[in-house]
Amino acid sequence: MKKFLLVSLALSISYFSYSTSITVNGIVAGNWNTDTVFVRGNLVIPQNEHLTINPGSLILFQGFYRIDVYGSINAEGTLTDTIVFKPTDTTEFHDQIHGRGGWSGIRFRELNSFQDSSIFTYCNFQYGKATEDSLNSYGGAIMVYGFNKIRVSNCLFYHNYSYYSGGAIYLKEADIIIRNCTFHLNFSGNTEGVIYGYGGGICSMYSSAIIQWNKFIKNSSTGVGGGVSFDNSNPKFDFNIMEGNFSGLGGALGVLRSSPVNTFANNLVVNNEAMFFGGGICCIRSFPVFSNFTVTGNSSSYGGAFYCNDSAAPKMYNSIMWGNLGIGQSVYIWDVFSAPNFYNCDIEGDTINFEGSGAHLGYHGEYLNNLNVDPQFYGSGNFPFMLISNSLCIDSGTHDPSFLNLPPIDLAGNIRVYNNRLDIGAYEFNGTTSTWAIKNDSLLIYPNPFIAGINIKIPQNENYYEKLQLVIYNIEGKLVCQLDLKGDEIEWDGMNYRGLPVEPGLYALSLKIGNSIVSTKIIKMK
Repeated sequence: MKKFLLVSLALSISYFSYSTSITVNGIVAGNWNTDTVFVRGNLVIPQNEHLTINPGSLILFQGFYRIDVYGSINAEGTLTDTIVFKPTDTTEFHDQIHGRGGWSGIRFRELNSFQDSSIFTYCNFQYGKATEDSLNSYGGAIMVYGFNKIRVSNCLFYHNYSYYSGGAIYLKEADIIIRNCTFHLNFSGNTEGVIYGYGGGICSMYSSAIIQWNKFIKNSSTGVGGGVSFDNSNPKFDFNIMEGNFSGLGGALGVLRSSPVNTFANNLVVNNEAMFFGGGICCIRSFPVFSNFTVTGNSSSYGGAFYCNDSAAPKMYNSIMWGNLGIGQSVYIWDVFSAPNFYNCDIEGDTINFEGSGAHLGYHGEYLNNLNVDPQFYGSGNFPFMLISNSLCIDSGTHDPSFLNLPPIDLAGNIRVYNNRLDIGAYEFNGTTSTWAIKNDSLLIYPNPFIAGINIKIPQNENYYEKLQLVIYNIEGKLVCQLDLKGDEIEWDGMNYRGLPVEPGLYALSLKIGNSIVSTKIIKMK
């Protein structure tokens, strides 16, 4: 039998284990290197202590227990060995008042700024539940209050619930990073009473989080933002896909009481629904700038695509709003004090189809250089909302978009400006309807985008191993590095041939396998 070391001091428990399973409760730190961790009580990671959870671990909560983090935690799985957090029994998860059927999430609450960073990557959070007491009724899987040094990437948030806000993640005064994650079937709010939940997937309050390259699928809330809500926040919200989400207002996205400095860019908002207003997006007393959105197939009683209320004055550039349903199928403006502005967009029905007190004679926003034509979506494949070659949205965007400070690529990873003019919508037409795939028969690349390093996996063919050459160029075509390698999996550390870290941006990776060359795009993020 394999041995493990157990140290118990007062109420503290620290583990370094090689057993197939361990049982924990109370104060924890150290390393969980085991197949299964049974949690049988609330856990606390103390200040200045660190917990590491190894790849492939299953964290099974035997009841409605949580992890309170005052130190730091690293749960870094891999593409093939994810770390799973879930309860043993989900039978009564539907009960919105009690904690039965769930676990109580991971909670970061006003940590000292000198604490080490916490990292979650390739983790799977299931059936987290924020309920029973007001202090812990926010953020079904993760709640962060007053701390910035957290990164969440390549994670799945599935079927988490909060009684108030943030079905999966709740942020308050928390400028964290969330990238490459999937949020599916998360829910916030109480359907039996008058609790209006905000952000079925993510709720951000007074935060400047970086939220990029995520998918929000079939999340819901009873109040605002079925996928995401921002309140008094300044996020970087780019490259996200929001599909099939539902809320009272803002089926996919709600922005409240915010004047963000950063432009929201390159987001796809498709087939979402609001019960009352704004099937795609709602803005309430807010002044965000949106650019290169594609908003289509959304529905609501009022404002199929977009809704404004309470003196909201957002600006929307280079975006498509087409094929949405509701009174005011593209835009509904509740009050005469709201004045949304549109520049170089393609909006079905033009201002004639705007509805609400702030529409028609009450509309006093700017409406310049906009189209009212079928955008001509490609309609199939991995990117069905790309444009076909005869679309009038091609080369019809803002002439000089530099003031928008847009990312250099579109939602598919193509270089954003092709043919010297910005396109309208989340995708840039580059002369063909094809894109460089992240995964193909020859390469699997992860994570992409990346921050520090990136892995390149090739098929298991021993004939390749003696003839591997990896070359990376920047977008100007200049050589960044060249490596001669062996093996079926390669890691590039993000360093150039001089041993210095490369700058954030778009790069071309070319791998010579035998007599063949396979190329793809990779993205270095800040």
